[in-house]
Amino acid sequence: MQHHDACVENADLYLRLSLDRDGKTAIERQETDCRAWAGLHGLVVRRVHVDRSRSGYKDVSREGFDSARAAVTSGAVRTLIVWKLDRLSRKGIAEVGRLLDEFDQVGGRLVSVMDKLDSGSPGARLAIASLSEWARVESETQGERIRHAKQYLRNRGRWIGGQPPYGLCVDPDSGRLTPDAETSVYARLIADEALSGSPLVRIARLLNENGIPSPRGGLWQAGSLSQLLKAPAFAGLLPETETVWDEERGRRKYTGVVKPYRDPATGGPVVVGEGIVTVEEQKRIMAALESRTRLRGDGVKHPVRASVHLLTGLLYCGIDGCGTRMSLSGKSYVCQGVRLGHTCPGARALAAPVERAVVESFIARVPSLPAGHPTRKAMADRKVPFDRAGLTALWERSEVGSKRGLLSEVIERVWVARAEGRGRRFDPERRLRIVWAWEGRAEQGSAGCGWLDPWRSEHVSGPPN
Repeated sequence: MQHHDACVENADLYLRLSLDRDGKTAIERQETDCRAWAGLHGLVVRRVHVDRSRSGYKDVSREGFDSARAAVTSGAVRTLIVWKLDRLSRKGIAEVGRLLDEFDQVGGRLVSVMDKLDSGSPGARLAIASLSEWARVESETQGERIRHAKQYLRNRGRWIGGQPPYGLCVDPDSGRLTPDAETSVYARLIADEALSGSPLVRIARLLNENGIPSPRGGLWQAGSLSQLLKAPAFAGLLPETETVWDEERGRRKYTGVVKPYRDPATGGPVVVGEGIVTVEEQKRIMAALESRTRLRGDGVKHPVRASVHLLTGLLYCGIDGCGTRMSLSGKSYVCQGVRLGHTCPGARALAAPVERAVVESFIARVPSLPAGHPTRKAMADRKVPFDRAGLTALWERSEVGSKRGLLSEVIERVWVARAEGRGRRFDPERRLRIVWAWEGRAEQGSAGCGWLDPWRSEHVSGPPN
């Protein structure tokens, strides 16, 4: 390989994730070899660009590749070093050729350590083109083998590979899904909450507060819960990623939309084991989630307000022995116990002062949470400001649906006591008891009809005194 004595001192490395047969990632080995080559040729490594778990063949974004390319084309460095050409790209000369053209225009060069190729050497470009095309063909062949293998497994109702949904695992003997001993109980609680109509933001908060890590070890989010609940395998059905025909490339490409795989012979979905929910339960969950979105004129789905009333679903009758939800009737929130056939005389309170008192408590209490508090962390992930002025500004510009979401993040419920007499001014100190999310899990109240807390094994009585 020709060494350019006049080359600049700095060089960048580009590494892409690979797996050794013993299961260890090859990233460190790639970097070691590339650094050794740079040192041997008098170059100092300026920056290392890495793409982990990113395909070099599929049409996926690769931030590391883009930044490595820009480092040379911008003139930041003159040399880009890769371990092998197939680590750089598996799209053939279509992509690699464009990159070489761009490098040539600025006097840059590409070096492949294991292939012993330097694009600045005579004849190297032809060899690079040949190896690049070989990598592309190899990926296509491998893809075809994988498609045949997956079809074989599909025809036999077996899991085709990849990580199954949270709460499930693959039985090594049968190759079918089965509940995971450690996480299936939490997955079922998620399903039960969704079936009962709980907002996804509240389910996520309950999981996070109880220290239940998400599949990737971080905090749960509404988006990840929606994806889980809609996953075909969550109901024991074999999934398939939808594809569309790419006219430009002359082949099919994945859309990212996952749907149940259907048997070509029968047209029906294929069962791949035991799910967390039944197919009927999943249909109910999906219908409920669908009802919370609307299709705008541009064809994009957007959340809709589940209720136009701020505190519906958060207010509960505080009369002993009741504990029924309250809803807006006219200008007041009213206990629904009578309508449901309960003997409760029914608490009621004017909506305006109740809403004003709850909002004032929300804006005053939330900013005082300590920095490491789980609720504060979850809201920070949603870009919610934590000073009083910022929270007030966010509240004032939000619609009712967004306001309800903010309240649901931090308020478990609000107990409303019965007025002590007619004509008295509303006193929030005597009439309201806000149960904050971080204290609601442990609260014990006086005897009453109670409510079942699925996140604990005991029955929690309510309302509190």
